[in-house]
Amino acid sequence: MMNINRRQAMGQIIGLVSVAAGGGIMANAMAADTCAGDNAIGIGSDGSSDLAANLLTYVKVDPLAVAKRAYEDYGKGGCMYGVFDAIVKELAAQGHEDACKFAAIPTNITVYGGGGVSGWGSLCGCVNAAAMAVNMLAGVDRTKVIRSVYHYYESTSMPRGDSEFLTAIGAPTRTTNAGEPLTAELIGQSVAKSILCHTSVTLWSKQSKFGTSHAAKLERCAQVTAEVAYITADYLNKALDGTLDVATVADSNSDCGACHSSTKREPDTYFATDVNSQMECQSCHSEHDVSAGLTSAHADYTCSDCH
Repeated sequence: MMNINRRQAMGQIIGLVSVAAGGGIMANAMAADTCAGDNAIGIGSDGSSDLAANLLTYVKVDPLAVAKRAYEDYGKGGCMYGVFDAIVKELAAQGHEDACKFAAIPTNITVYGGGGVSGWGSLCGCVNAAAMAVNMLAGVDRTKVIRSVYHYYESTSMPRGDSEFLTAIGAPTRTTNAGEPLTAELIGQSVAKSILCHTSVTLWSKQSKFGTSHAAKLERCAQVTAEVAYITADYLNKALDGTLDVATVADSNSDCGACHSSTKREPDTYFATDVNSQMECQSCHSEHDVSAGLTSAHADYTCSDCH
């Protein structure tokens, strides 16, 4: 069997991803050639029991600069690529001790995450990318930043749509069928109530009255990509300063957690379903009818209630 070194293998992987996503983003991956040696990136445990070994140093970046990159990147490789590439490339542009290592990261590997992982409608690529980027950074509370970004996505009316932000990122760039710019008033806003792509997009479509194959959906998702990239950078900056103090889980979850939190129960002590999740419970589940005691009394939802 022919042996190939790691750099050659990575080159082949990047090439395959680029073909699948379009050649427009190939040049970004070639930034890896600016750092010499097979260990140029230097991320990973290298077999160590410490999975947090060899992280890269985080330095502050301008959230608006990250957002602008992300908005432009969305049109090249989708939402996950947009957020990840913007954060990594902005860190590479800072010229600090790990800048060359950031520049060597093949950001094309994130293209798969668009549309909730290859159109599967599962985890939104924006938050998928945010977690992937944050998880390789030293000097910040990674878990807190990730959970903060996820809760923001789940509970915030997006895209933000204010004129200052739209001007900074260069939006909108897409139009209606009649050629009119897709302004904030037309795009509208919606709360995802979930970190899932299909829920987020479906609830937006229901609110805006635009079909999900329309350019308005692309404009909306490009702006959401920019917003998530912005908030990730903002939270990272605050985490570096030790001032990040935002919600990471819905307040209403505390009631549900009284019975449904993760436990070490065994069958003889089991009395209620355990749930291992930070997601907001009542996005999909109604409150119990107190009179029903421990008997499930959730509302009889149909798919069309949320989707």
